[in-house]
Amino acid sequence: MKLFPRCLLCLCALSFAVSAQTLLPKVAPPAPTSYSDVAKYLNANGSLYTYMSTEQWGAKLDEFVGKLGGAVLDAMEGDDEQAAAQVVFHFLRSFINESGLREARGVGMSSVAEGKGFYQNRTVVLHQMPGPPEGLFWDMALGGNGKLKMLDCVPEDAVMATYSPFSPSPVWDWVKKAVVSSDYEPALAGFNQVVMMTRGQGIDLDQWFESIGPGMGLVATISRDEKVIVPLPDDTRLEVPQMALALLFEVKDDSIFQFVDAILQALPNVTRTDDGDLRIRSAQLPIPLPIKVRPTIARFGPYLVLATNEDIVQAMDSCRRGENPTITKTAEFQTMAKGMPTEGMGFSFVGKRFGESITGLVQAAAAADPDAKAMAGFMGAMGSQASYGVSVKMPDAIVTVSRSDFDLGEALIVQLAAVPGIMLMSALPAYTQARGRAHTISDTGNLKQISLGMLMYADDNEEKLPNDLGDLFPYVGDGEVFKSPGSKTPAPENAADIRAGKCDYLYFGKGRKMSEIKKPTSTPFACTKPGLLKQGVNVAYCDGHVEFRPMIDGELKKLIQAAGHPVP
Repeated sequence: MKLFPRCLLCLCALSFAVSAQTLLPKVAPPAPTSYSDVAKYLNANGSLYTYMSTEQWGAKLDEFVGKLGGAVLDAMEGDDEQAAAQVVFHFLRSFINESGLREARGVGMSSVAEGKGFYQNRTVVLHQMPGPPEGLFWDMALGGNGKLKMLDCVPEDAVMATYSPFSPSPVWDWVKKAVVSSDYEPALAGFNQVVMMTRGQGIDLDQWFESIGPGMGLVATISRDEKVIVPLPDDTRLEVPQMALALLFEVKDDSIFQFVDAILQALPNVTRTDDGDLRIRSAQLPIPLPIKVRPTIARFGPYLVLATNEDIVQAMDSCRRGENPTITKTAEFQTMAKGMPTEGMGFSFVGKRFGESITGLVQAAAAADPDAKAMAGFMGAMGSQASYGVSVKMPDAIVTVSRSDFDLGEALIVQLAAVPGIMLMSALPAYTQARGRAHTISDTGNLKQISLGMLMYADDNEEKLPNDLGDLFPYVGDGEVFKSPGSKTPAPENAADIRAGKCDYLYFGKGRKMSEIKKPTSTPFACTKPGLLKQGVNVAYCDGHVEFRPMIDGELKKLIQAAGHPVP
Protein backbone atom coordinates (compact mmCIF):
# COMPACT_ATOMS: atom_id res chain seq x y z
CA MET A 1 0.00 0.00 0.00
CA LYS A 2 2.93 2.34 0.62
CA LEU A 3 3.95 2.02 -3.05
CA PHE A 4 0.68 3.45 -4.36
CA PRO A 5 1.10 7.01 -2.94
CA ARG A 6 4.61 7.17 -4.34
CA CYS A 7 3.49 6.12 -7.84
CA LEU A 8 0.64 8.61 -7.68
CA LEU A 9 3.07 11.39 -6.71
CA CYS A 10 5.38 10.50 -9.63
CA LEU A 11 2.50 10.47 -12.08
CA CYS A 12 1.39 13.91 -10.87
CA ALA A 13 4.90 15.35 -11.25
CA LEU A 14 5.24 13.85 -14.74
CA SER A 15 1.85 15.17 -15.84
CA PHE A 16 2.78 18.63 -14.51
CA ALA A 17 6.09 18.63 -16.46
CA VAL A 18 4.31 17.53 -19.66
CA SER A 19 1.59 20.13 -19.24
CA ALA A 20 4.22 22.83 -18.55
CA GLN A 21 6.02 21.94 -21.75
CA THR A 22 2.79 22.16 -23.72
CA LEU A 23 2.27 25.69 -22.35
CA LEU A 24 5.55 26.92 -23.85
CA PRO A 25 5.27 27.97 -27.50
CA LYS A 26 7.44 26.22 -30.05
CA VAL A 27 9.04 28.17 -32.88
CA ALA A 28 10.33 26.67 -36.08
CA PRO A 29 12.96 28.99 -37.62
CA PRO A 30 12.05 29.96 -41.19
CA ALA A 31 15.62 29.31 -42.33
CA PRO A 32 18.60 27.45 -40.89
CA THR A 33 21.14 29.51 -38.97
CA SER A 34 24.86 29.22 -38.36
CA TYR A 35 24.39 28.24 -34.70
CA SER A 36 25.77 24.71 -34.96
CA ASP A 37 28.79 25.90 -36.98
CA VAL A 38 29.63 28.48 -34.30
CA ALA A 39 28.79 26.20 -31.37
CA LYS A 40 31.33 23.57 -32.44
CA TYR A 41 34.12 26.00 -31.46
CA LEU A 42 32.61 27.09 -28.13
CA ASN A 43 32.85 25.50 -24.68
CA ALA A 44 29.48 24.66 -23.17
CA ASN A 45 28.47 24.42 -19.48
CA GLY A 46 30.34 27.56 -18.44
CA SER A 47 29.42 30.92 -17.01
CA LEU A 48 29.01 32.54 -20.44
CA TYR A 49 27.63 31.16 -23.68
CA THR A 50 26.33 33.50 -26.39
CA TYR A 51 25.55 33.28 -30.11
CA MET A 52 24.39 35.85 -32.61
CA SER A 53 23.58 35.37 -36.27
CA THR A 54 24.99 38.06 -38.57
CA GLU A 55 23.73 36.79 -41.92
CA GLN A 56 20.99 39.44 -42.15
CA TRP A 57 23.18 42.35 -41.04
CA GLY A 58 24.14 43.41 -44.55
CA ALA A 59 20.55 43.94 -45.70
CA LYS A 60 19.60 45.69 -42.45
CA LEU A 61 22.62 47.96 -42.72
CA ASP A 62 21.82 48.86 -46.33
CA GLU A 63 18.26 49.69 -45.34
CA PHE A 64 19.40 51.86 -42.42
CA VAL A 65 21.96 53.78 -44.51
CA GLY A 66 19.35 54.36 -47.23
CA LYS A 67 16.84 55.82 -44.76
CA LEU A 68 19.53 57.89 -43.03
CA GLY A 69 20.79 59.24 -46.35
CA GLY A 70 17.30 60.25 -47.44
CA ALA A 71 16.64 62.05 -44.16
CA VAL A 72 19.97 63.91 -44.27
CA LEU A 73 19.53 64.98 -47.91
CA ASP A 74 16.03 66.28 -47.17
CA ALA A 75 17.50 68.43 -44.38
CA MET A 76 20.27 69.87 -46.56
CA GLU A 77 19.78 73.33 -48.07
CA GLY A 78 21.38 74.21 -51.37
CA ASP A 79 22.98 72.13 -54.11
CA ASP A 80 26.48 72.30 -52.61
CA GLU A 81 25.39 70.89 -49.25
CA GLN A 82 23.43 68.10 -50.89
CA ALA A 83 26.35 67.24 -53.17
CA ALA A 84 28.74 67.04 -50.20
CA ALA A 85 26.26 64.86 -48.26
CA GLN A 86 25.88 62.54 -51.25
CA VAL A 87 29.66 62.09 -51.37
CA VAL A 88 29.75 61.17 -47.69
CA PHE A 89 27.07 58.52 -48.16
CA HIS A 90 28.80 57.33 -51.31
CA PHE A 91 31.90 56.57 -49.25
CA LEU A 92 29.79 54.95 -46.51
CA ARG A 93 27.93 52.66 -48.93
CA SER A 94 31.17 51.84 -50.73
CA PHE A 95 32.83 50.89 -47.45
CA ILE A 96 29.90 48.67 -46.44
CA ASN A 97 29.94 46.97 -49.82
CA GLU A 98 33.71 46.46 -49.84
CA SER A 99 34.26 45.81 -46.13
CA GLY A 100 33.38 42.13 -46.20
CA LEU A 101 30.79 42.46 -43.42
CA ARG A 102 28.38 40.37 -45.46
CA GLU A 103 30.88 37.51 -45.37
CA ALA A 104 30.30 37.07 -41.62
CA ARG A 105 27.74 34.39 -40.73
CA GLY A 106 27.73 34.47 -36.95
CA VAL A 107 29.61 35.27 -33.76
CA GLY A 108 29.80 33.54 -30.40
CA MET A 109 31.50 33.70 -27.01
CA SER A 110 32.00 31.27 -24.16
CA SER A 111 33.79 31.16 -20.81
CA VAL A 112 34.44 28.08 -18.69
CA ALA A 113 36.31 27.70 -15.40
CA GLU A 114 39.33 25.42 -15.69
CA GLY A 115 40.57 25.20 -12.16
CA LYS A 116 40.63 27.55 -9.22
CA GLY A 117 40.82 31.16 -10.36
CA PHE A 118 41.36 30.56 -14.10
CA TYR A 119 39.01 30.53 -17.09
CA GLN A 120 39.26 29.54 -20.74
CA ASN A 121 37.47 31.98 -23.02
CA ARG A 122 36.63 31.64 -26.69
CA THR A 123 35.42 34.13 -29.28
CA VAL A 124 34.30 32.96 -32.72
CA VAL A 125 33.71 34.93 -35.91
CA LEU A 126 32.28 32.59 -38.57
CA HIS A 127 32.58 33.47 -42.25
CA GLN A 128 31.03 32.29 -45.49
CA MET A 129 32.26 29.13 -47.17
CA PRO A 130 33.97 28.21 -49.34
CA GLY A 131 36.72 30.51 -48.01
CA PRO A 132 38.78 32.50 -47.77
CA PRO A 133 36.36 35.40 -47.26
CA GLU A 134 36.74 38.56 -49.31
CA GLY A 135 36.56 42.22 -48.26
CA LEU A 136 38.60 44.97 -46.63
CA PHE A 137 38.32 43.57 -43.12
CA TRP A 138 39.43 40.11 -44.13
CA ASP A 139 42.13 41.32 -46.53
CA MET A 140 43.60 43.65 -43.91
CA ALA A 141 43.24 41.56 -40.75
CA LEU A 142 43.26 37.92 -41.83
CA GLY A 143 46.58 36.10 -41.95
CA GLY A 144 47.89 32.57 -41.77
CA ASN A 145 48.75 30.52 -38.71
CA GLY A 146 52.40 30.34 -37.73
CA LYS A 147 54.90 30.79 -34.93
CA LEU A 148 54.20 33.87 -32.83
CA LYS A 149 57.61 35.38 -33.57
CA MET A 150 57.03 38.79 -32.04
CA LEU A 151 57.04 37.20 -28.58
CA ASP A 152 60.80 36.87 -29.06
CA CYS A 153 61.04 40.69 -28.94
CA VAL A 154 58.88 41.40 -25.87
CA PRO A 155 60.90 42.37 -22.74
CA GLU A 156 60.12 40.74 -19.41
CA ASP A 157 58.93 44.04 -17.90
CA ALA A 158 56.19 44.37 -20.53
CA VAL A 159 52.69 44.77 -19.13
CA MET A 160 50.95 44.61 -22.50
CA ALA A 161 51.87 43.06 -25.83
CA THR A 162 49.78 42.35 -28.91
CA TYR A 163 50.31 41.20 -32.47
CA SER A 164 47.77 40.87 -35.27
CA PRO A 165 47.71 40.62 -39.05
CA PHE A 166 47.74 44.04 -40.69
CA SER A 167 47.98 45.01 -44.36
CA PRO A 168 46.84 48.59 -45.11
CA SER A 169 47.32 48.35 -48.87
CA PRO A 170 43.74 47.06 -49.54
CA VAL A 171 42.30 50.05 -47.64
CA TRP A 172 44.47 52.48 -49.65
CA ASP A 173 43.31 50.85 -52.90
CA TRP A 174 39.69 51.22 -51.75
CA VAL A 175 40.22 54.92 -50.93
CA LYS A 176 41.56 55.60 -54.43
CA LYS A 177 38.72 53.66 -56.03
CA ALA A 178 36.05 55.35 -53.90
CA VAL A 179 37.37 58.85 -54.66
CA VAL A 180 37.44 58.24 -58.41
CA SER A 181 33.96 56.67 -58.44
CA SER A 182 32.44 59.50 -56.38
CA ASP A 183 32.23 61.80 -59.44
CA TYR A 184 32.68 64.70 -57.02
CA GLU A 185 35.17 67.05 -58.58
CA PRO A 186 36.31 68.85 -55.38
CA ALA A 187 37.09 65.52 -53.69
CA LEU A 188 38.92 64.17 -56.73
CA ALA A 189 40.90 67.40 -57.20
CA GLY A 190 41.85 67.55 -53.52
CA PHE A 191 42.92 63.91 -53.49
CA ASN A 192 45.04 64.32 -56.62
CA GLN A 193 46.64 67.43 -55.13
CA VAL A 194 47.62 65.53 -51.98
CA VAL A 195 49.11 62.70 -54.05
CA MET A 196 51.10 65.15 -56.21
CA MET A 197 52.36 67.04 -53.14
CA THR A 198 53.58 63.85 -51.48
CA ARG A 199 55.31 62.78 -54.67
CA GLY A 200 56.98 66.15 -54.77
CA GLN A 201 58.37 65.38 -51.31
CA GLY A 202 59.72 62.05 -52.53
CA ILE A 203 56.90 59.97 -51.05
CA ASP A 204 55.38 57.20 -53.13
CA LEU A 205 52.20 56.41 -51.19
CA ASP A 206 51.50 53.29 -53.24
CA GLN A 207 54.94 51.93 -52.37
CA TRP A 208 54.65 52.92 -48.72
CA PHE A 209 51.31 51.18 -48.17
CA GLU A 210 52.44 48.15 -50.12
CA SER A 211 55.58 47.92 -47.98
CA ILE A 212 53.64 47.68 -44.69
CA GLY A 213 52.58 44.22 -43.60
CA PRO A 214 51.75 41.46 -43.01
CA GLY A 215 51.40 42.34 -39.32
CA MET A 216 51.72 44.91 -36.55
CA GLY A 217 52.13 44.84 -32.80
CA LEU A 218 52.23 46.94 -29.66
CA VAL A 219 54.48 46.65 -26.61
CA ALA A 220 54.04 48.65 -23.38
CA THR A 221 56.53 48.43 -20.52
CA ILE A 222 56.41 49.67 -16.94
CA SER A 223 59.63 49.63 -14.98
CA ARG A 224 59.64 47.69 -11.71
CA ASP A 225 62.42 49.82 -10.21
CA GLU A 226 62.78 53.21 -11.92
CA LYS A 227 60.46 55.93 -10.60
CA VAL A 228 59.96 59.51 -11.76
CA ILE A 229 58.33 62.51 -10.10
CA VAL A 230 55.48 64.22 -11.96
CA PRO A 231 54.37 67.64 -10.67
CA LEU A 232 50.62 68.20 -10.62
CA PRO A 233 48.80 71.54 -11.15
CA ASP A 234 48.06 71.86 -7.41
CA ASP A 235 51.84 71.79 -6.65
CA THR A 236 51.70 68.21 -5.33
CA ARG A 237 54.21 65.69 -6.65
CA LEU A 238 53.21 62.28 -7.94
CA GLU A 239 55.66 59.36 -8.04
CA VAL A 240 55.05 57.12 -11.06
CA PRO A 241 57.00 54.24 -12.62
CA GLN A 242 58.93 54.89 -15.81
CA MET A 243 56.83 53.83 -18.82
CA ALA A 244 57.45 53.27 -22.52
CA LEU A 245 55.38 52.36 -25.57
CA ALA A 246 56.32 50.99 -28.98
CA LEU A 247 54.38 50.26 -32.17
CA LEU A 248 55.93 47.64 -34.43
CA PHE A 249 55.05 47.31 -38.11
CA GLU A 250 56.30 44.46 -40.21
CA VAL A 251 57.66 45.99 -43.43
CA LYS A 252 59.03 44.62 -46.66
CA ASP A 253 61.64 47.33 -47.32
CA ASP A 254 63.37 50.43 -45.91
CA SER A 255 61.47 53.07 -47.91
CA ILE A 256 59.67 54.69 -44.94
CA PHE A 257 62.66 54.56 -42.56
CA GLN A 258 65.05 55.98 -45.15
CA PHE A 259 62.73 58.88 -45.91
CA VAL A 260 62.34 59.82 -42.23
CA ASP A 261 66.07 59.32 -41.65
CA ALA A 262 66.89 61.79 -44.44
CA ILE A 263 64.65 64.44 -42.84
CA LEU A 264 66.14 63.88 -39.38
CA GLN A 265 69.66 64.44 -40.68
CA ALA A 266 68.85 68.13 -41.07
CA LEU A 267 67.55 68.47 -37.51
CA PRO A 268 69.56 69.18 -34.35
CA ASN A 269 69.53 67.04 -31.21
CA VAL A 270 68.92 63.75 -33.00
CA THR A 271 70.73 60.70 -31.60
CA ARG A 272 71.72 58.08 -34.17
CA THR A 273 72.55 54.44 -33.38
CA ASP A 274 73.66 51.86 -35.95
CA ASP A 275 74.49 48.36 -34.72
CA GLY A 276 74.21 45.68 -37.37
CA ASP A 277 70.63 45.68 -38.63
CA LEU A 278 69.56 47.82 -35.65
CA ARG A 279 69.12 51.48 -36.58
CA ILE A 280 67.68 53.98 -34.09
CA ARG A 281 66.93 57.67 -34.55
CA SER A 282 65.77 59.58 -31.44
CA ALA A 283 64.87 63.27 -31.20
CA GLN A 284 65.38 65.35 -28.08
CA LEU A 285 62.31 67.40 -27.16
CA PRO A 286 62.93 71.10 -26.46
CA ILE A 287 60.86 70.87 -23.26
CA PRO A 288 62.12 68.51 -20.52
CA LEU A 289 59.53 66.01 -19.29
CA PRO A 290 59.64 63.85 -16.14
CA ILE A 291 58.79 60.71 -18.10
CA LYS A 292 61.44 59.84 -20.67
CA VAL A 293 59.90 60.89 -24.00
CA ARG A 294 62.28 61.00 -26.95
CA PRO A 295 60.28 60.35 -30.15
CA THR A 296 62.04 57.43 -31.81
CA ILE A 297 61.92 55.64 -35.13
CA ALA A 298 63.89 52.43 -35.48
CA ARG A 299 64.45 49.49 -37.76
CA PHE A 300 65.51 45.95 -36.85
CA GLY A 301 64.70 42.57 -38.32
CA PRO A 302 61.36 42.77 -40.17
CA TYR A 303 60.10 45.64 -37.98
CA LEU A 304 59.72 49.38 -38.37
CA VAL A 305 59.31 50.74 -34.84
CA LEU A 306 57.75 53.97 -33.57
CA ALA A 307 58.50 54.39 -29.86
CA THR A 308 58.37 56.90 -27.02
CA ASN A 309 62.10 56.49 -26.41
CA GLU A 310 65.11 54.49 -27.56
CA ASP A 311 65.35 52.40 -24.35
CA ILE A 312 62.37 50.21 -25.22
CA VAL A 313 63.79 49.64 -28.72
CA GLN A 314 67.15 48.59 -27.24
CA ALA A 315 65.36 46.26 -24.85
CA MET A 316 63.33 44.61 -27.63
CA ASP A 317 66.42 44.18 -29.81
CA SER A 318 68.34 42.62 -26.89
CA CYS A 319 65.52 40.12 -26.45
CA ARG A 320 65.55 39.36 -30.17
CA ARG A 321 69.28 38.67 -30.01
CA GLY A 322 68.81 36.39 -26.99
CA GLU A 323 70.83 38.69 -24.71
CA ASN A 324 67.97 39.36 -22.27
CA PRO A 325 64.99 37.22 -21.16
CA THR A 326 61.63 37.80 -22.80
CA ILE A 327 58.16 37.98 -21.36
CA THR A 328 57.74 34.25 -22.08
CA LYS A 329 60.23 33.45 -19.28
CA THR A 330 58.15 35.12 -16.57
CA ALA A 331 56.00 33.05 -14.21
CA GLU A 332 52.91 35.15 -14.97
CA PHE A 333 53.12 34.61 -18.73
CA GLN A 334 53.77 30.89 -18.38
CA THR A 335 50.76 30.56 -16.09
CA MET A 336 48.47 32.44 -18.47
CA ALA A 337 49.84 30.64 -21.58
CA LYS A 338 49.29 27.17 -20.11
CA GLY A 339 47.24 25.12 -22.56
CA MET A 340 47.08 27.94 -25.15
CA PRO A 341 47.95 27.35 -28.83
CA THR A 342 51.62 27.88 -29.64
CA GLU A 343 50.84 28.93 -33.22
CA GLY A 344 48.24 31.25 -34.68
CA MET A 345 47.59 34.52 -36.49
CA GLY A 346 48.20 36.76 -33.49
CA PHE A 347 48.28 37.07 -29.73
CA SER A 348 47.36 39.44 -26.92
CA PHE A 349 48.89 39.58 -23.43
CA VAL A 350 47.89 41.84 -20.52
CA GLY A 351 49.67 41.51 -17.19
CA LYS A 352 48.37 42.30 -13.72
CA ARG A 353 50.80 45.19 -13.32
CA PHE A 354 49.06 47.07 -16.15
CA GLY A 355 45.79 47.39 -14.25
CA GLU A 356 47.55 47.87 -10.91
CA SER A 357 49.70 50.69 -12.28
CA ILE A 358 46.85 52.52 -14.02
CA THR A 359 44.62 52.22 -10.96
CA GLY A 360 47.47 53.38 -8.71
CA LEU A 361 48.10 56.42 -10.89
CA VAL A 362 44.43 57.40 -10.91
CA GLN A 363 44.12 56.97 -7.15
CA ALA A 364 47.31 58.92 -6.45
CA ALA A 365 46.32 61.75 -8.79
CA ALA A 366 42.83 61.84 -7.25
CA ALA A 367 44.14 62.02 -3.68
CA ALA A 368 44.44 65.80 -3.93
CA ASP A 369 41.08 66.22 -5.70
CA PRO A 370 38.02 65.33 -3.60
CA ASP A 371 35.79 65.39 -6.68
CA ALA A 372 37.76 62.54 -8.27
CA LYS A 373 37.99 60.26 -5.24
CA ALA A 374 34.79 58.42 -6.10
CA MET A 375 36.12 57.62 -9.57
CA ALA A 376 39.41 56.40 -8.11
CA GLY A 377 37.60 54.17 -5.64
CA PHE A 378 35.40 52.77 -8.38
CA MET A 379 38.41 51.92 -10.56
CA GLY A 380 40.21 50.37 -7.60
CA ALA A 381 37.22 48.11 -6.94
CA MET A 382 37.43 46.79 -10.51
CA GLY A 383 40.84 45.31 -9.68
CA SER A 384 43.65 44.13 -11.92
CA GLN A 385 43.34 41.28 -14.38
CA ALA A 386 45.69 39.17 -16.47
CA SER A 387 45.04 37.30 -19.70
CA TYR A 388 46.76 35.75 -22.68
CA GLY A 389 45.00 34.83 -25.90
CA VAL A 390 45.85 33.51 -29.36
CA SER A 391 43.82 34.04 -32.54
CA VAL A 392 43.69 31.00 -34.81
CA LYS A 393 42.54 30.81 -38.41
CA MET A 394 40.16 27.89 -38.95
CA PRO A 395 38.73 26.79 -42.31
CA ASP A 396 35.44 28.61 -41.72
CA ALA A 397 36.15 30.95 -38.80
CA ILE A 398 38.53 33.04 -36.75
CA VAL A 399 38.71 31.63 -33.22
CA THR A 400 40.38 33.44 -30.34
CA VAL A 401 41.26 31.24 -27.36
CA SER A 402 42.38 32.93 -24.15
CA ARG A 403 43.19 32.09 -20.56
CA SER A 404 42.39 34.65 -17.88
CA ASP A 405 42.23 34.99 -14.13
CA PHE A 406 38.76 36.51 -14.37
CA ASP A 407 35.36 35.24 -15.45
CA LEU A 408 34.62 36.74 -18.87
CA GLY A 409 30.90 36.81 -18.10
CA GLU A 410 31.49 38.71 -14.88
CA ALA A 411 33.92 41.04 -16.64
CA LEU A 412 31.32 41.89 -19.28
CA ILE A 413 28.68 42.60 -16.63
CA VAL A 414 31.10 44.73 -14.62
CA GLN A 415 32.11 46.68 -17.73
CA LEU A 416 28.48 47.20 -18.74
CA ALA A 417 27.72 48.41 -15.23
CA ALA A 418 30.85 50.54 -15.31
CA VAL A 419 29.65 52.56 -18.29
CA PRO A 420 26.83 54.43 -16.49
CA GLY A 421 28.89 54.48 -13.30
CA ILE A 422 31.88 56.08 -15.01
CA MET A 423 29.61 58.49 -16.87
CA LEU A 424 27.98 59.54 -13.60
CA MET A 425 31.29 59.90 -11.81
CA SER A 426 32.78 61.75 -14.75
CA ALA A 427 29.87 64.17 -14.58
CA LEU A 428 30.49 64.94 -10.91
CA PRO A 429 33.71 66.90 -11.50
CA ALA A 430 32.06 68.69 -14.42
CA TYR A 431 29.12 69.60 -12.18
CA THR A 432 31.50 70.76 -9.47
CA GLN A 433 33.47 72.84 -11.97
CA ALA A 434 30.28 74.41 -13.30
CA ARG A 435 29.17 75.21 -9.77
CA GLY A 436 32.63 76.67 -9.10
CA ARG A 437 32.39 78.86 -12.20
CA ALA A 438 28.95 80.05 -11.09
CA HIS A 439 30.38 80.98 -7.69
CA THR A 440 33.24 82.85 -9.37
CA ILE A 441 30.79 84.82 -11.54
CA SER A 442 28.57 85.70 -8.56
CA ASP A 443 31.67 86.66 -6.59
CA THR A 444 32.69 88.98 -9.45
CA GLY A 445 29.28 90.65 -9.20
CA ASN A 446 29.79 91.25 -5.47
CA LEU A 447 33.15 92.92 -6.05
CA LYS A 448 31.69 95.09 -8.83
CA GLN A 449 29.07 96.39 -6.39
CA ILE A 450 31.79 96.99 -3.79
CA SER A 451 33.83 98.82 -6.46
CA LEU A 452 30.85 101.04 -7.30
CA GLY A 453 30.41 101.77 -3.61
CA MET A 454 34.11 102.65 -3.35
CA LEU A 455 33.90 105.12 -6.27
CA MET A 456 30.78 106.74 -4.74
CA TYR A 457 32.50 107.00 -1.36
CA ALA A 458 35.61 108.60 -2.94
CA ASP A 459 33.41 111.09 -4.80
CA ASP A 460 31.72 112.07 -1.53
CA ASN A 461 34.99 112.28 0.45
CA GLU A 462 37.41 114.40 -1.64
CA GLU A 463 38.77 111.36 -3.52
CA LYS A 464 39.76 109.58 -0.32
CA LEU A 465 39.37 105.84 -0.26
CA PRO A 466 37.50 104.35 2.70
CA ASN A 467 39.33 103.26 5.83
CA ASP A 468 37.80 99.77 5.55
CA LEU A 469 35.04 97.96 3.71
CA GLY A 470 32.69 98.72 6.57
CA ASP A 471 32.61 102.33 5.34
CA LEU A 472 30.98 101.06 2.13
CA PHE A 473 27.99 99.34 3.80
CA PRO A 474 25.76 102.44 3.47
CA TYR A 475 26.63 102.68 -0.23
CA VAL A 476 26.05 98.98 -0.94
CA GLY A 477 23.14 98.45 1.42
CA ASP A 478 23.03 94.64 1.18
CA GLY A 479 25.04 92.45 3.52
CA GLU A 480 24.93 89.52 1.06
CA VAL A 481 27.29 91.49 -1.21
CA PHE A 482 30.06 91.11 1.39
CA LYS A 483 29.58 87.31 1.48
CA SER A 484 31.17 85.20 -1.26
CA PRO A 485 28.79 82.59 -2.79
CA GLY A 486 29.27 79.20 -1.18
CA SER A 487 30.97 80.70 1.87
CA LYS A 488 29.81 79.83 5.38
CA THR A 489 30.44 83.40 6.57
CA PRO A 490 27.21 84.96 7.96
CA ALA A 491 26.07 87.97 5.95
CA PRO A 492 26.81 91.23 7.85
CA GLU A 493 23.89 93.35 8.98
CA ASN A 494 25.83 96.56 9.41
CA ALA A 495 29.29 98.14 9.13
CA ALA A 496 30.29 96.89 12.57
CA ASP A 497 29.70 93.29 11.49
CA ILE A 498 32.04 93.81 8.51
CA ARG A 499 34.74 95.25 10.76
CA ALA A 500 34.21 92.30 13.15
CA GLY A 501 35.14 89.84 10.36
CA LYS A 502 31.82 89.02 8.71
CA CYS A 503 33.27 89.74 5.28
CA ASP A 504 34.86 87.53 2.61
CA TYR A 505 36.89 90.28 0.93
CA LEU A 506 40.25 91.83 1.75
CA TYR A 507 40.85 95.59 1.48
CA PHE A 508 44.10 97.34 0.45
CA GLY A 509 43.12 101.01 0.03
CA LYS A 510 43.30 102.49 3.53
CA GLY A 511 44.84 105.99 3.65
CA ARG A 512 45.01 106.45 -0.14
CA LYS A 513 43.51 109.08 -2.47
CA MET A 514 42.34 108.45 -6.02
CA SER A 515 44.38 111.43 -7.32
CA GLU A 516 47.59 109.83 -6.00
CA ILE A 517 47.06 106.54 -7.80
CA LYS A 518 48.92 106.80 -11.12
CA LYS A 519 47.69 103.52 -12.62
CA PRO A 520 44.18 102.85 -11.30
CA THR A 521 43.54 100.16 -13.93
CA SER A 522 46.32 97.99 -12.48
CA THR A 523 46.14 98.97 -8.79
CA PRO A 524 44.08 96.53 -6.66
CA PHE A 525 42.04 97.83 -3.74
CA ALA A 526 40.20 94.62 -2.78
CA CYS A 527 40.06 90.89 -3.56
CA THR A 528 38.33 87.69 -2.56
CA LYS A 529 39.91 85.91 0.37
CA PRO A 530 42.11 83.12 -1.04
CA GLY A 531 40.61 79.64 -0.74
CA LEU A 532 36.96 80.63 -1.09
CA LEU A 533 36.82 80.06 -4.84
CA LYS A 534 37.56 76.76 -6.58
CA GLN A 535 40.67 78.35 -8.05
CA GLY A 536 42.32 81.76 -7.83
CA VAL A 537 40.71 85.03 -6.64
CA ASN A 538 38.72 87.92 -8.04
CA VAL A 539 40.48 91.30 -7.80
CA ALA A 540 38.83 94.74 -7.79
CA TYR A 541 40.89 97.64 -9.17
CA CYS A 542 40.77 101.34 -8.39
CA ASP A 543 39.16 102.25 -11.72
CA GLY A 544 36.15 100.06 -10.78
CA HIS A 545 36.74 96.98 -12.97
CA VAL A 546 37.10 93.41 -11.64
CA GLU A 547 39.34 90.65 -12.97
CA PHE A 548 39.66 86.97 -12.17
CA ARG A 549 43.23 85.98 -11.31
CA PRO A 550 43.81 82.20 -11.54
CA MET A 551 47.23 82.61 -9.93
CA ILE A 552 48.29 84.86 -7.06
CA ASP A 553 51.45 86.64 -8.23
CA GLY A 554 54.12 88.31 -6.12
CA GLU A 555 52.60 91.81 -5.75
CA LEU A 556 49.11 90.56 -5.02
CA LYS A 557 50.55 88.02 -2.60
CA LYS A 558 52.29 90.84 -0.66
CA LEU A 559 49.03 92.81 -0.43
CA ILE A 560 47.12 89.78 0.83
CA GLN A 561 49.74 88.98 3.43
CA ALA A 562 49.88 92.63 4.52
CA ALA A 563 46.11 92.46 5.05
CA GLY A 564 46.75 89.67 7.55
CA HIS A 565 45.50 86.75 5.46
CA PRO A 566 47.62 83.67 4.63
CA VAL A 567 48.22 82.68 0.99
CA PRO A 568 47.81 78.91 0.47
